[in-house]
Amino acid sequence: MLKIQTWAQNEILRKVSDPIKPQEFNTYIKLGKEMLKYIKNPDNRWVWLAAPQVWYNKRLIVVSLLNTREDEFFKTIMMINPKIIEKSSDTECENEWCLSLPWESWEVERAKSIKLSYIDETKKERKIFLSWISARIVQHEIDHLDWILFIDKIKEKTL
Repeated sequence: MLKIQTWAQNEILRKVSDPIKPQEFNTYIKLGKEMLKYIKNPDNRWVWLAAPQVWYNKRLIVVSLLNTREDEFFKTIMMINPKIIEKSSDTECENEWCLSLPWESWEVERAKSIKLSYIDETKKERKIFLSWISARIVQHEIDHLDWILFIDKIKEKTL
């Protein structure tokens, strides 16, 4: 059973995650499948999760690739060692929230589109181009792998 902790309780959220080595793929594919079950559970109602959020300091994320916020037919995938290889210069600000900071919601500026590479659950390298909400979701989760929380990117703090 996965245990999600807030950033105040989980020191791993403030560490750069280690790459997953080929000899570790099977172990972390198993974890990725547990993460997929967690976010696909209708009681949880989430569309993203990074390994550091469940106490694993490894470069693994599970994300739902939405076309719109109301998209009911999206695909949810696992990404091992995801890496953004291109970002659009066009950006947009939108409200974000996070399982690790459940009481926070802020406007965050992010690239409108990205190109990334990753290893899928069949151990194949993939490249994908994402835009709008899917690009935002993936950028948010890759930030978790790089010890960045969305509150670190708030455009304007008014506390």
